[in-house]
Amino acid sequence: MAGWAPPVLPSRWADTGLPTLLGRQRELAAFEDAWEAVTAGRRQAVFIGGEPGSGKTRLLAEVAVRLRDEGAAVLLGSCMKELGPPYQPFAEPIRALHDAIDAGELGGSLEGDHREALVHRLAAVGGRPRATSPDAEREYQREVYDAVVEALRLAAAGRPVVLALEDLHWAGPTALHLLSHLVERTSDERLLVVATYRSTAPDRSGPLVHTVAQLYRLDGVQRVDLAGLDTEDVARFLADQADVTRLRARVPAAILRDQTGGNPFFLREVWRDLAARGGLAALRSGSFTAPESVRDTLHGRLERMSEPHRQVLELAAVIGEEFELSTLIAAGEWTPVTTLAAIDEAVAFGLLESSPRVGGEHRFPHAVARQTVLELMPSARRVQEHARVAEALEAAAGDPPVQRLAHHYANARLLGHTDKALHYLLESARSADSSLAHQEAAGWYEQAAGLAGDPAGRDEHRLAAAHSHLLGGDFAHARDLYEQVASGPVLRTRVLAALGYEAASWRPGRPGQRAVELLTAVLDQMEHDEGDPVYVQVLASLGRALAFTGSSDEAGAVGGRAVALARGIGDDRLLADCLQASLWLGLRPRDAPAKLARATELSVLADRIGDLGHLGPAGHFRGVVSYLSGDPAGLEAARLDLLRSARGTGQEFYAYMAGCLEYGRQLAAGQFETAEQTCAALVELGDSFGTDDTEGSYGLQVFMVRRETGALQQVRHLVSGDEGPTDHWAPGLLSLYTELSMRRPAARLLAWLMNEDLGRYESSAQWPAVLGFLTEAALALDDRPTLERIRPMLAEYAGTNLVAGQFVAVFGSADRYLGSVDSVLGRGDPEVWFGAAESMDSRMGATAHLALTLAAWAGHRHRVQAPGHRVLEMADRARQLAEPLGQRRVLSSLARWDGKAAPPAAPAGLTPRETQVLLLVGVGLSNRAIARRLAISENTAANHVRSILAKTGSGNRTEAAHYASSHGLLPSE
Repeated sequence: MAGWAPPVLPSRWADTGLPTLLGRQRELAAFEDAWEAVTAGRRQAVFIGGEPGSGKTRLLAEVAVRLRDEGAAVLLGSCMKELGPPYQPFAEPIRALHDAIDAGELGGSLEGDHREALVHRLAAVGGRPRATSPDAEREYQREVYDAVVEALRLAAAGRPVVLALEDLHWAGPTALHLLSHLVERTSDERLLVVATYRSTAPDRSGPLVHTVAQLYRLDGVQRVDLAGLDTEDVARFLADQADVTRLRARVPAAILRDQTGGNPFFLREVWRDLAARGGLAALRSGSFTAPESVRDTLHGRLERMSEPHRQVLELAAVIGEEFELSTLIAAGEWTPVTTLAAIDEAVAFGLLESSPRVGGEHRFPHAVARQTVLELMPSARRVQEHARVAEALEAAAGDPPVQRLAHHYANARLLGHTDKALHYLLESARSADSSLAHQEAAGWYEQAAGLAGDPAGRDEHRLAAAHSHLLGGDFAHARDLYEQVASGPVLRTRVLAALGYEAASWRPGRPGQRAVELLTAVLDQMEHDEGDPVYVQVLASLGRALAFTGSSDEAGAVGGRAVALARGIGDDRLLADCLQASLWLGLRPRDAPAKLARATELSVLADRIGDLGHLGPAGHFRGVVSYLSGDPAGLEAARLDLLRSARGTGQEFYAYMAGCLEYGRQLAAGQFETAEQTCAALVELGDSFGTDDTEGSYGLQVFMVRRETGALQQVRHLVSGDEGPTDHWAPGLLSLYTELSMRRPAARLLAWLMNEDLGRYESSAQWPAVLGFLTEAALALDDRPTLERIRPMLAEYAGTNLVAGQFVAVFGSADRYLGSVDSVLGRGDPEVWFGAAESMDSRMGATAHLALTLAAWAGHRHRVQAPGHRVLEMADRARQLAEPLGQRRVLSSLARWDGKAAPPAAPAGLTPRETQVLLLVGVGLSNRAIARRLAISENTAANHVRSILAKTGSGNRTEAAHYASSHGLLPSE
């Protein structure tokens, strides 16, 4: 460990090369607080966002240099827009750690085999060659992210580490997944992650926004959004540059602040131009024209360059934002002497600067500079230069940079380089797929499809792109591509397209009609050979598609036949495909034993054949059956398998499933605030799946949480009771009426639903939720005829828990509902039902479910006039569970008959923790004091305060304190 020397900072960050930092005192103070936390062993992550030129990199450099001087190890990585590998910006930092571990400078105590495995996994991220055997590949897929975490832990064991990531808006999904994994698993490490990104169009990255939003909920994660400099900051800059007093600088500062928007890069560039024409005198003379952008400024400098020098700079812009002199010389048409002179002149003009890395590398100081050069180039010359660069890169020694070659040859295709472009595009796609960078792979494949000359080749590349989109979670895009191929001339590709379309439909839970049409069409054209694996696979896929149309009986027959045929063929991979498809064929209680057996068999098969893609669906259904039967250990094992599947395959869809399962567990346990945070993370993750909607699921999940906490009262004024049942999901609207005690609208809607065809609900995955909402409404209305009709439907679920869809809604024991129904109807012995429900809830550790059961049990005893002590004892048990949870739904139900008023609901939809924080804000405590009082981090306290200000509509802490006082949250004097 003592022998490890961190990489040196880039020469452009040397004290003599850095421009003066303009403003940013508040941001520097935030970094000081973050560093204090890091040195105390608490990981911090700071995301610096802003428009191009806002000073993100300059702030990052300031922080890195200061912390380097305080003894930190600084690891710098950056992204490029078009040419980077899938794991950028982690490649450079991890390569440095890889080399240190490989040389024994880091992790000196690691055992040989473990060190070798760690070095092997890190090599993939750092861009080094790695083994390609199936076993090594599967190991890589499962372990590479953890290897990155371990390497950084080894580095941070000796000294605090700063991981600086530049231009994260150009990072691909794979790098963002690695970033999330890293931040989530280093909470107790001496690590500061600092990342810069553009927060404005057109470079604003939707996936990055979702990633930052998801990580923002973690302790020690914050965003710093750089606004434009104010006039005082600009005046300080001008006073220094023009050697005038601050007073004299204020008038021109106001002009430049308006013209540049306070953008530091634009400000410096404009001043460079003004200084060449007389400085502030040029501004006062009126010769200065307000720049709408820096393009004209850069254009002026380009015009002052000789033609050879300008062409060298143009070639550099074609190579990329960063470039090596060796590549520039090899690709150029000018002598090395001319080329080097051109570089020197461009540096002098501020058009280029030294790169972070050594070895004759340079870079454009800002993307605007490079883009301006490219836009001013004649298009024909730009194409020619792309060809020159590609040929130079191809001729260079070492492994060819396939992504860069693909980019350059694709842009030079008009000169006859289509075949090479196709070759490198496909190489790039395959490499990305093998690294689990599925969305990047899809982009390469789509580009290849656009270049393919024959329809068969185009369809083949579209199929590959669609499959990568499927693995990457963009199901809508995948379906579009499969649709395009489904009408092609070759039966084989139409079959693959139909299978792929169905696979991209069931994952987001879309109706199966179109998939049935495509699969039926290819079945009609195929030979019905029961020994043909492809035929069997189409049957299995058709069975699942039929299940998503509601045709349960037909789906079961077709899917069961496919499983039987697969067993007869004896192909484990085919059997795994058919078993997976069959899992969706009905999930009523009577189906649970067979479903669990198939899911368990599929889990075993998934490990045996090394296909973790099957472990996800198997884990999901094992989780559902575990919740149905009240098996918490099975539930947790299923969640872990879902996460293992997500990490091993790169398919975030399975992480979404795992999150839904965790939400269900949190809701059952009464962890309402955490459950709502999980909901928010899930909808953000769901947004990354393309255009498929996950907001409907999110809405129901949040509703289930908020009805327990009494927060639905906040929307009472928005509900008239006259809403049309066909304009909303009627069962959900019925539950809203029930929870808001709107008896007449609830009675009207309940009657409407019971007169509708309930069969269309019974065939859906949401039927348990519909059944629960119908029962709750009928109980609240004391509607005995409806309860008589519902009871046989409810009895089917006796002895199980009710769960809808992918843990969209969990209700607890059906026996609790049966006990309440029988209590109202005066039949049987409800005590038996409630006892069974209590046993189920206790076994599950489901505190919120148990509180509901005990409250319903107490209500039954009150109804039948049981001895008072038996009623109150049960009610007290329910209250003791519900009060610490803030479970107002239980407390309010008890208050209807036991005379003990429920505590007032928190205003503005505040969570119990937010209410605590608001009270402390109201008595004048700072975030630091609040953190100490509640034993939370200061960053968490700040996050709560921000949420409180937003929910209460307060502009500052003083207004929030007034809000707390006016709502009776502060103690009386």
